[in-house]
Parts: sequence; C-alpha cells; structure tokens
Amino acid sequence: MEPDEERYSRNIALFGIDGQRRVAQTKVAIVGLGGLGSHVAQQLAYLGVLDYGLIDDDVVTTSSLNRLVGAVDADAKSAVSKVAVAERVITAIQPRARVQVLKEELNDQGGAGFIKRATVVFGCLDRDLPRLRLTELCARFATPYVDLATDVGGEGWYGGRVVVCDGTRCLFCLPDLLDQEQIRQDTMSPQQRAADDRIYGVDRKELAGTGPAVVSLNGVVASLAVTEFLALVTGLRPPAGQLTYRGDLSRVTTSLDKPRAGCWYCTELWRRG
Repeated sequence: MEPDEERYSRNIALFGIDGQRRVAQTKVAIVGLGGLGSHVAQQLAYLGVLDYGLIDDDVVTTSSLNRLVGAVDADAKSAVSKVAVAERVITAIQPRARVQVLKEELNDQGGAGFIKRATVVFGCLDRDLPRLRLTELCARFATPYVDLATDVGGEGWYGGRVVVCDGTRCLFCLPDLLDQEQIRQDTMSPQQRAADDRIYGVDRKELAGTGPAVVSLNGVVASLAVTEFLALVTGLRPPAGQLTYRGDLSRVTTSLDKPRAGCWYCTELWRRG
C-alpha cells in the first residue's frame, strides 16, 4: 500500500517518497516499553512504521506515570501491562498497524521469533545482561540493533546514549558500554548471590532500588535513536555509531571510540547470520 502523501508530506520533504515507503515496510521490534521504549513506539508510529513486535514483562505502576508515554492513572490502578499501553498508543496513531505483543522477558523462545522477523530492533532496557542477550540475538540474525540508555551519575552528570550495532560494532566490542560486574551478579542463582554478599559485604537491599528517571531525558535519547533509525532506513545518511547526550552540559557528541578487533558477536555470529 502506498503512503498517504498528504499525511506524510513533511516527511517526504526530507527523505522522499521512496524513503517513506521504506519506513512503512520496516518491521520493528522494541524490547522494553518503559520510559524510553514508550517514546520510541510513539515516534515510530508518527513516522509511519506499520509493523511492531513489543516485548516487556512489566506493568504500569504509579511511579512510572511520570514518564510512560500514553499511561494514565487507571493503568496503574489496574496494573495494565506496558506492552498494552504501547499497543494502544500505536494503534491510536496508526489504526492499520500490525502489533504483536509478548508479555515476557526477552528469552530464546518467544523473544527470538520477534527478533528474527524484525528489520530493525530497539533495545530500551535497564540492565546490561538483557542488553548482552539482545546483542547476541541480533547478531545471530544479522539484524541492526539500536540500543538506548539514560543515566544519572555523580557530580551532577545526567544524560544518555544511543548505539547503532550493525555488524561493524556492538555493545560488547565498544569500550565501557557494559558493566561486567553487574552482568556477573545478574547471572547468579539466589544461593550464589547470598554467598557473594557475604564475601564482599554487599547489602543486596541497598542495590535493589532504581535511580532517577525523567521524561525529558528519555525523550531526547529516544528522539536521537529514532533519527538514527530513519537515517538508516531511508538512506538519508549513514547512521552514527554512538551518540552521547550530556543533559548537564546541553551537548550531544559523536563518539570516536573504535570497536575492539575480533569481536565474536560482529565477526562470527553476525557473519553467519
């Protein structure tokens, strides 16, 4: 079906009717439909994407109403799933959209099917172990993966980053993107965690809380990611490998970091995929 040229006239003015066709033909998977993923879903719908796979096992809570696009008080009271909210947002904008949802964590069963059929994958995750699993799945199927993250650090640092993993770079081979200690802890059984706590004197309860999360920071990072997506899909320009947003400095920079040579995900899995 041809794009509605009146509806998308402002898009077409930037990347042409062929670019709008490519957007409409793209199959997108979004893993994580919280503060970041809900922004991504909304923007992709306005952009003209018509095919979605949504993966998230979480539900709306009162504390997520400050940043979850499309969520309302009644969703928190009824513990509505985040994928259901995202589906509602998408179909309100694009009634003809095909939306498949998976109310589970990313895994090698249901999640793999969503990743395999996707043209582009967005990862909007809070933890680095799921990021690493998603890196492996996307490399296995040679599917471009756009990873988003926001964070707040010490000394007033706040912002986020976007990484486009395309077989020339990934979260594993670019420096300082994955917290190996966090990944190690997240792979432990409850018994191993308890033993680790005793050895290192860690109070796991102190680590269970979540950090600050603000709608405007999520919106900036999501917009950067969707812009790189449209550059990739329409051919407007080559996508940036890694963008860093420093909200505290009012600055967006392109990273010059080079991926480490011989990455297993990029050179082995991606090549076979």
